Amino acid sequence: MYDWNDLRYFLAVARTGSTLAASRASKVNQTTIARRIGALERAIGMRLFHKKQTGYVLTEAGAELRATAERVEVEANAFAEQAGAMGRRISGVIRVTTNEGLANTVMAPALSAFRKLHPEVRVDLVVDERRLDLTRGAADVALRTGARPTESGLVARRLTPMAWAAYCSRNYAEERGCPSSVDTLCRHVLIGAEGPIAALPGWTWLRQAAPGAEVVATSSSLTNLISAVKSGLGVTILPCFLADSDPDLVRCIGPIPGVQSDVWLVTREDARDVRRVRAFIDFLAAHVAGMRPLLAGEAGPGRARI
Repeated sequence: MYDWNDLRYFLAVARTGSTLAASRASKVNQTTIARRIGALERAIGMRLFHKKQTGYVLTEAGAELRATAERVEVEANAFAEQAGAMGRRISGVIRVTTNEGLANTVMAPALSAFRKLHPEVRVDLVVDERRLDLTRGAADVALRTGARPTESGLVARRLTPMAWAAYCSRNYAEERGCPSSVDTLCRHVLIGAEGPIAALPGWTWLRQAAPGAEVVATSSSLTNLISAVKSGLGVTILPCFLADSDPDLVRCIGPIPGVQSDVWLVTREDARDVRRVRAFIDFLAAHVAGMRPLLAGEAGPGRARI
């Protein structure tokens, strides 16, 4: 059985007419090329070249086999190109989790843009205010707020601070005024939080800042809290990135100094080097970086004037 690699040397000599020219073209030692041509001829049992003073001339058999060798070369190159394309292609499923606010404002546009770059990757998004256990395979990637994750087996990247402020509706501000300082909060009715979101920094601050204020309602949903504020029910604390873009809401106090949640991109250690996961987390990090002014409360209207 001949060495397939010897077909390269056979074609190089056939095209250039000498082992010296073939050596220069292929960057392989001339002696090696002559030796491999000899090995190929012995393996197939026939002469491929006549060796003359002017160089190497194909025999009748060599000329006939050249066409076949060139077809082999084309297919070999096609094989390499196809394998390379397959290696560059990213496909498969990524399971991602985040909370409701980040899912709607950050993740939804990110997924749309990522899909255009990598159409063969499917992202399954799990929206939950609870922190799913990535170490047990509940998800591959999480976009979280709060303290840095410390669980073993996780890798966390801090992306940006997330600012909080006090908000009311425009109708509420016109009828009852807009609280302009922490001291005035106690004279307003508040909307509180319950469930997992109640532990977030904004509502912890609100309970401490206005302990005597009347709480007229609570909710465990950020979306519902925003709707309650817009209806004129009362004042509450919200992440600036969710509230500043809503023309019906008025930022009263904030961003509140010392009250912020860091946004973390969290990945399982055993998943971060999977090509589709790596592509996604790098893309998401860049996407969030572009939203930093909004998330940090720098793109909002400042303190509202009614």
